[in-house]
Amino acid sequence: MKKTKLVGALVVALAPFAVQAASVDLTVSGTVIPTSCIPAFAGGSNVDLGRIFAATLNPTSQNDLPPRDITLKIACDAPAAVEIAVTDNRGATKVPGLTFNGRTNNDLYYGLGSTQGVGIGGFGLLTGQPLTDGNPQMFLVRSPDNPVWRVPVSGLVSNAPISYSWGPSAATGPAAARLHTFPMKVAAAIRATSELPPTTDEFQLDGSVTFDVYYL
Repeated sequence: MKKTKLVGALVVALAPFAVQAASVDLTVSGTVIPTSCIPAFAGGSNVDLGRIFAATLNPTSQNDLPPRDITLKIACDAPAAVEIAVTDNRGATKVPGLTFNGRTNNDLYYGLGSTQGVGIGGFGLLTGQPLTDGNPQMFLVRSPDNPVWRVPVSGLVSNAPISYSWGPSAATGPAAARLHTFPMKVAAAIRATSELPPTTDEFQLDGSVTFDVYYL
């Protein structure tokens, strides 16, 4: 009987130390969303500016290329309001001081790639008339510093963290819809060719941006 009691007492004394040796937490999380929205560019997401002959470019001033039409469509399986933000994937190649839509602001356009480490130019995204389920809406903007929706004045889509949506008015805010249609123009420009490295080789224009779509 004494041996049995001793063993029992030893087990009880050791058990707390075994429990406290180590622990780890498992967190299970997720988000249930009311709808699913899929963004896509009508006609594809590649904008081909074509072959540009160096002899046609101005050596002393910005060379504006013909704009190209693009349309972002966001299809939802139930009415939803959305917000977009655009991130420049070639920001390091952006040539400062270019002008788009009459405005010279580096945040209002995106990089266009480089040649021999020198930025080639940039491109702006000129805004068109947004539609929700075919109904015209007002283009809206907000920022982390000013989160109240307002009407932008530049006519261009700025770099994130500035974000955009559309609705009947700034006071009303973004509109919910099954289909959001946002037409834009890609307005690209090449810097003065005298500022580019001399070369007899072709070089590629290489702009890239990411459109992030958020539910509201």
